[in-house]
Amino acid sequence: MKIGFKNIMVLLALILGGSSCDSFLDVQPKGEVLEGDLLKDAKGFENALYGVYAKMGSTNLYGQNLSYSALDLMAQYYTSTNNEEVEPLIKYDYTNTKAEDLFYNIWCDMYSNIAYANNVLEHLEKFSPADMQFYNIYKGEALGLRAFMHFDLLRIFSEQITVNESADGIPYSTRFSLFAPDILKSKDVYKRIISDLRSAEQLLDDEELYASASSNANFLKDQNIHFNLQAVQATLARVYLTEGTLDSALYYAQQVIQAPGLSLLDYTDIAGDLAGKLSSKETVFGIYSKNFAEPVIKILHNSQTAYSFEMRYNIQQLYQINGAGNDYRWGAWYTYNNTIKYWKLDKLTDTYVLNNTEYNRPAGEIRGINMIRLPEMYYIAAESALKLGNYDQALDYFNELLESRGLVALDDRLPAETLTVDKITDDRYKEFVGEGQSFYHMKRLNLDILNVEGQTVTADKKIYVVDIPSQEFEFRR
Repeated sequence: MKIGFKNIMVLLALILGGSSCDSFLDVQPKGEVLEGDLLKDAKGFENALYGVYAKMGSTNLYGQNLSYSALDLMAQYYTSTNNEEVEPLIKYDYTNTKAEDLFYNIWCDMYSNIAYANNVLEHLEKFSPADMQFYNIYKGEALGLRAFMHFDLLRIFSEQITVNESADGIPYSTRFSLFAPDILKSKDVYKRIISDLRSAEQLLDDEELYASASSNANFLKDQNIHFNLQAVQATLARVYLTEGTLDSALYYAQQVIQAPGLSLLDYTDIAGDLAGKLSSKETVFGIYSKNFAEPVIKILHNSQTAYSFEMRYNIQQLYQINGAGNDYRWGAWYTYNNTIKYWKLDKLTDTYVLNNTEYNRPAGEIRGINMIRLPEMYYIAAESALKLGNYDQALDYFNELLESRGLVALDDRLPAETLTVDKITDDRYKEFVGEGQSFYHMKRLNLDILNVEGQTVTADKKIYVVDIPSQEFEFRR
């Protein structure tokens, strides 16, 4: 169905104008999109926010395309012989009908979810912190989510700003209305993203409020499935790095690294830590999802089918480097399928779902999607410090990450190695397989890409920028 931004809003108005609630995913508590009289108390706002999180976990968004599937195909992690939707992505043929439909669905679903966040924010305007104990938390999470979703749309549909400072951006939607906002310049979208994130940071930076909450305040439990203060700061680190404001990127990465409750895994704990669940120590922000596991098994774990992905030809060589130590990510995340003679990615495979042994799942384990993990902050800190001329500081951050993965620190190798952005890039590529982040990193640095066939694809706007869906402009005439 071909609709533009304005038509998305019309459909939302029809949906939300009714007396019933529209439940998106099986989340606990139930996520709902609420309107009118239902957004009148804390419970209503909490359910509305759960609805936003649930929609983020859908197939068109982070439940598949913006995590292990479309973006990672564009990052050249996989091949898939029988899947006709794969070739256009690994060849960057965004004019192909399959690719056009995929990105159109991403565009529509993301903006519809942004509208749900705006719906929360607009109804919060009728209240104040005096009316609800967690008013600032509801508002901070909604603002942060709005910025987070706009940022990923900008990273897909606009040129990298450090390559073209005058690049066109995307619409920045701040109201729940039938009015389609103008398409802004990229630099202006960055300003709005940062403004929303900074406002969210102020609202969520309230230790006393969290400490004063009663033990039965369910909304405050499991903070790693909320867009919490550290999620805001981690997103600011991402945004500032991508924008090229390195001192701010370093500052916010350090804030997250130093936050209590987060730590890098010991290399012996890597196996299974991301297998269909949020990391026990490293997840800054994740999405609860019981629906994530089955398509992962079908696409990444299963033998060659019309849907399955196989790893790129040289994946083993990337992890096994002489003199670097034993990279535990290799043994923990990959298995060899003797039937098809390909390596398969099992990093995200939920073994309890795979083996139908849900009854053995440890108590407290949260099934879902890792959206931001602590290692990314170490990469951001290392790259930012390196480019700012703080070599020793950069080396310390990078070495700490390497050693957590079982690798030898650069300056302890024989011979000693020098830290470079290329080394950070190489390790990032290994770390974020299956998480949808590597294509963004390549784009930010305007890198040439070694594709799944071993050929070099020269960096170009045609590779790194997906056109805004044409339907969007049809409805602006």
